[in-house]
Formats: sequence, C-alpha cells, structure tokens
Amino acid sequence: MRSGIRQKNSLELLAFITNMSPETGSGAKKNSDYMFKKIENLAWMVLLLAFMTFLIIIIGTPLSIRWYILNSTRDLDVRVEKRAGTVGVQENGRGAPVIISGEQEVKIKSHIIGSTSDAEAWLEFYSPESPDVPIMTVQIYGATHIAVESTSTPRFASSELPHQAVLQLQSGPNIRFAVMGDENRSAHLNVKTPQGDLELEEGTYALSVTADQTQITVRTGQARIPNKGSGENEKLVLTELQRTELTAAGVGEIATGERDVLRNRNGSFDTQINGNWKTYALAALTDEDSGTVRQATTGNKQTTSVLFERVGQGHAETGIEQEINQDVRGAESLSVRARLKVDLQLLPVCGSLGTECPLMLRIKYTDDQSGDTHEWLQGFYTGDSSSSDPAYCAICEWKAEHIQIPKGIWYDYESPDLLPLLQAEGIRPATIQSIAVYASGHTYVAAIDEIAVLIGE
Repeated sequence: MRSGIRQKNSLELLAFITNMSPETGSGAKKNSDYMFKKIENLAWMVLLLAFMTFLIIIIGTPLSIRWYILNSTRDLDVRVEKRAGTVGVQENGRGAPVIISGEQEVKIKSHIIGSTSDAEAWLEFYSPESPDVPIMTVQIYGATHIAVESTSTPRFASSELPHQAVLQLQSGPNIRFAVMGDENRSAHLNVKTPQGDLELEEGTYALSVTADQTQITVRTGQARIPNKGSGENEKLVLTELQRTELTAAGVGEIATGERDVLRNRNGSFDTQINGNWKTYALAALTDEDSGTVRQATTGNKQTTSVLFERVGQGHAETGIEQEINQDVRGAESLSVRARLKVDLQLLPVCGSLGTECPLMLRIKYTDDQSGDTHEWLQGFYTGDSSSSDPAYCAICEWKAEHIQIPKGIWYDYESPDLLPLLQAEGIRPATIQSIAVYASGHTYVAAIDEIAVLIGE
C-alpha cells in the first residue's frame, strides 16, 4: 500500500516538473505547437520586412537621387548698376538704404530704391554658369522701389526647370524688362505689383506702377495678368503690342500698341538685310579699312543681329539704311524703339564734335510747312564720360544728348514721343524719308538686334 502511494507521488512530481499533469498531456502539446507557430510567423514577418526594406533601398535611392538632380536649384547671380541720380540698396528691406555709386552684387530679399526723378539703374540676372551674359535685365528710371524676392536656376544641366525670378515692384514710373533665357534654358519672371502678380515669358515689357494702378505694355512675348472677372485664379494673356492697366476694379480696356512701320520691312533682321536695307562703309582715308557690316547670331537664343566692326586710325562710318517714305501727317505720336549693344570703342564719348558714336540712329524727314529735309539723331556710347568732348552732336541741327550704355550688354532703347519735341522747334514732320543705323569713329564693334518706328494714329 505504501509503495503504491510513493509511486503516485513520484508521478505527480514528474508531472509538475514537466509542467503537465497526468490528465493534461495533450493540452501541453497544443501549447507547444501554438508557440512554434507564433515564432514561425514572427520569423516570416521579419523576413518580409527585411525584403521590403531592401526593395525600398534599391528602388528608392536611385529615384531620390534622380528627383534631387531634376529639382535641386540654386540662386541666380544678381547685380545692380547705378547709371544716374540717387540709387540705394536696402538689404532684407530693413534699415536705411546704402547709396551706391557703381555696380555691386544684390542679395536675395534686398530692395533697390531710386529716390530721385533722374534715378537710373540696371538690374541684371546671371546664371552661375554664364556670369558674363545676363538672362534677364530690368531697366529702372525715376523714383522706383523694387525688391528681389527670390531667384532660382537648376543646379544640374539635366534638369528641365527654367531660370526663374520673383520681383516685388511697389512703385516705379518707367521700368523696362527683358526676359531672355539662354540657349540651353528658358526664363520666367514673376512681378508682384499692388494690383496683382504678372507672369512674364521671354520677351520685352514696359511697366508703370503706382499704389492705384499698374500699366503694362507687351513689346514682345506674352504676359499673364490677373483677370478678376473670370475667377480667382484666372489669368488674361496679353500678346505682342498689347497694353492695358490693372486697378482695384480689375483689368482695363486692352489697346493695341502703335503701328510699327518696319514690322514687315525686316526691322528684326530675321531675313537677309540686303532685301530691305542698303549697307555702306565709308572711310576718310582711302588707304584704310572702311569697316564691315554683317549679320550674326547672338549667343542667348541664336537670334539674328547686324554687326558693325572696324579697326583704324582715321574716321570711318559703317551702317545700314532703308528708304521708308512714310506719311506721318495726322499721327498722334511718333517714337523709335531699338535693342542694341556696344562691345568696343576707342574714342572717348563720341569724338571731339560728338559725331563719332559707336552706334547711332538717324531719321531723315521732311517738314510739313517748308518741305525741307531735316535729321533726328540719337547716339549711344560706352566710352569715358569724364572727357571734355561733347555728349551731343555739336555740328548737327538736332542736338539730343547721347546715351551712355553698359559695355557688352544688350540695351533696350525707346525714345520719347518725337512729335512734341519737334513741334517745340517749330517743325511738324510730314514724311519720314529714311532710317539709318550706323557706327562711326576709328575702332568700334557694335550691333543692333531690332529696330522699330512706331506711329500712334
């Protein structure tokens, strides 16, 4: 009897050690299988997570690198050059503006302030890869307040993003924009005014901005402007030679710009100049080179320009001329527009008599009253303005001040309305006989990209 009791106690102890009782052996096996399943599922889960991490690394890493290459940007180089009057730069829009006397770098968020009516400055934007050729320019005239909010250009050449800049224009009576881009990449400019944001594609534009209105003229290209009557995000597209104004009430009437007499007469030099224009080259000394006139392609967009070149010691004149014979009686306005550049000149200003500018525009016209022929002249130079030589044509009937422009940079020129200026001299033009573009002096390199004679009727 006692041996039976001892045997029973031994079995109970063994069952306790193995965590099972004699009556529950099958339940223990089930628990063991359940634990094994949990471990197996956990192992599969770890394996799947590891595989997914592997896929993310081998697929996501190249995609991330590609995204970075296509979307990474850096700032454009921005410079401002004061030309006349009082011009200051205010960093980050705080503190007193620092008056500048020449050219200097402009930091992002800086404000450029022309504080006098005769203020004149050039704001230029460069790609870091091409520090000598601007991709956008802003010509500032008069009391103007403009800020550079942001700029960007792709860090890598394979990106398809454009050059971009955002400007805030608080005020300015006369601002000229040229959005050019380069041969590899387009450019976009966003101008924020008190009346709304303007999106400017590649082209040339003129703006006048006050607290009450923005006046915009599209010379070339396209501008997208706010159109409050068509929805919050709707834009109205202005095209070449269109102009309008923006106010708190919305967009004003869209008017067509002046008629360009040279529009169909190769004023943009897109075709061979010998079809409409007559070229000439004259030298004072017969044994010297009289210079050359030729068409050339400009660097940015491979557009065609006319290049005037000459190396010599004596006087020479190299140019192109076109007969127009355009009746302007009854015209309400008359102006000249041109895009030009001077790369080299040796004479200071425009020579001792003011007749030898490296680039000059000349219009011959007849007087409505006398029938006599007169000339209107406008010269451009990059030489030393401190010379005692006159900055006007001293022996000419028309003595307009010649214009000093930056060397090697395309300059957008637009004359004032010539009719009231001529009428002040007692002259009323009846017919424009001809227009000429020429270079004059000893040694010079100059070019013109386009010219227009605009008549308002």
